[in-house]
Amino acid sequence: MSDGGAVARGQSGHPPANKRIDRIKWLGHRLAAMTPAEVAFRFKEQARRAVSRRWQPGFAGMVRDDATLPSLPGLAEGVASLADETELVALWRNHAAGILAGQWHALGCDWPSGITPPNWHVDPVSNSDWPRDLYCFDVEYRDGGGVRGSARHAWELNRLQFLQPMAALAALDDDDELAESVVGFVLSWMEDNPPFRGINWISGLELALRTISLLVIGSLIGDRAIRDDRRHRFMLSLATHGYWLNRFPSRHSSANNHLVAEAAALYLLGLLAPSIRPAAHWSATARETLLQEVERQFHDDGVGAEQSPTYAAFSLDLFLLCGTVGERLCDPWPDRFWQRLEAAGAFLRAISDSGGNQPRIGDDDEGCVFWLSRPHDSLVNGVLASLAAVRDVPALAPAAETAQFRQAMFGRPPPPVVPADGFHCYRSGGYSVSRFHDDGEECLLVADHGPLGFLSIAAHGHADTLAVWLHVGGRPLLIDAGTYDFAADEEAGWRGHFRGTVAHNTLSLAGEDSSVMTGPFNWSRKANATVLAVEQDADTWAVEAEHDGYVDSFGYRHRRRVERLGPALYQIVDQLVGNGGVERVEIGFLMAPGLQVASAAGGWLVSENGRRRLYMRHEGPLKGWVERGLLSSKRGWCSPSFGVLEPASRLVFAGKMWAGATARFIFTTRFD
Repeated sequence: MSDGGAVARGQSGHPPANKRIDRIKWLGHRLAAMTPAEVAFRFKEQARRAVSRRWQPGFAGMVRDDATLPSLPGLAEGVASLADETELVALWRNHAAGILAGQWHALGCDWPSGITPPNWHVDPVSNSDWPRDLYCFDVEYRDGGGVRGSARHAWELNRLQFLQPMAALAALDDDDELAESVVGFVLSWMEDNPPFRGINWISGLELALRTISLLVIGSLIGDRAIRDDRRHRFMLSLATHGYWLNRFPSRHSSANNHLVAEAAALYLLGLLAPSIRPAAHWSATARETLLQEVERQFHDDGVGAEQSPTYAAFSLDLFLLCGTVGERLCDPWPDRFWQRLEAAGAFLRAISDSGGNQPRIGDDDEGCVFWLSRPHDSLVNGVLASLAAVRDVPALAPAAETAQFRQAMFGRPPPPVVPADGFHCYRSGGYSVSRFHDDGEECLLVADHGPLGFLSIAAHGHADTLAVWLHVGGRPLLIDAGTYDFAADEEAGWRGHFRGTVAHNTLSLAGEDSSVMTGPFNWSRKANATVLAVEQDADTWAVEAEHDGYVDSFGYRHRRRVERLGPALYQIVDQLVGNGGVERVEIGFLMAPGLQVASAAGGWLVSENGRRRLYMRHEGPLKGWVERGLLSSKRGWCSPSFGVLEPASRLVFAGKMWAGATARFIFTTRFD
């Protein structure tokens, strides 16, 4: 499905007038989200950018003549230990054959086929190129700059993660020809991406992930294919990446997972590439940053501060890699560092069902540190497996996990432990999690009552306050709509829809979002949630919370009570609390693809191929119906993976409500 038409771009690479106006609006909203300290920082950053446009240091002098290639400790031995994973190695072989044949597929897109090496600047959505000769900070990547897709698509191949399994296969098979091919891709990238020109030098996150990929490649095929003048070019590229990362760090409202990745890359360069002259300074500074950020990126109860399980796993992976390398190279990390990582892992494990699924809360752009072997491998499960292996904590091991490339670095996880039944409220992070086995079938329910996201812009949060997610028997039933894309395409509007309230299992008032967006990664008003009560005994529990997202516009707080009434029996009660008038309310429940919804016995029956999975009935003033795949309103859609749209049944209840009116939903997963 198209996400909007292409926008014409002039010869300069700058967008037309209407896009420049949008850019000015975006700058205004970003400034509004900044503290005075950040404004001062941004002015200094712009000054550094202006200087760097015309002057860079002598990079050749940054690398000593006796430079040796860096090597991630244990990685080569770990690859050798995976030789008996025949399915995994077969995937590597198929992957390598496809790449060498010029077949590129990622993020729901096919790149132009048969081109090897690839066009490093192409947007696969429109098959048009991002400008490659502009100074990187002149590329208008936020509004597309004339390219229809988002920069996220262009950056995917430039992370060079697709070369990680190819390098592993070359090492495993002692294959000089494949090693030469891998190096050929790296040299092609260096040739086509001179320092600080084009889209691939804009984002520190991209430089950091590419740096880690280069470290992986050098660790596995360094002596085999990176020799003599190639070694110098390789080290020079690492030094250039490190210089740019150190010069333009993500700070203040941008200090989310980007800062973690940047610090991780600089720390690893410092430990593994001491022949780069500033590396020791980079490492020491980055280590301090990581020690600070591990307590900022995760709440004290382990919930990821970005309010997204996949982004939490992504940051956790970066911390874990640095901690593991440090321990192996006699640079140990303090207990508080590991305790925070284990707390983060414990929360991710708590929201994982018996089938290895997690609610897809907030943004998920399928970013990773280590290449995922299969298109739909779970990043969360992979990171949990790695953490369980490194820390030898079986309780963190995921229920369902297959061999992945990452095991070469971290080892195989211990056998998993089945989590105990029970209820837990994560007050700091803002979720309540219930797991009970009724009639032998696991029921996992997650309720949100936390912050919108991290820092002032809450970049990867969604307007999902007080939403619920339900998995039964290892199968998601009530789901999150997903992410789809990052492109700020106002005509198509998909980014806004998938972040908006109606795309989530909560209440929308008069068609408005509970938090107000001012761009694809920014908000002008954020709903604040408050937990009012938590009640719990052996078989029942209740959590009651409310948020203030509608107070300014309508005079109402949305209050929701979610409770377990008994085995396989749950209830949700929604109210408007305040002094507003009569308003139109919409409460939706999005079902996973493959589920059918039909009216039955005064309520609604959710089934799958004839099997009854969930029954729900409503008490109150609202009228219910099912919508699916509506293009005009964008209702009844989900994005199971980045760049992919799929219709899904949405059970919606709408009508008029007022102060004191109650909408009650009772649902069960038991059928006698």
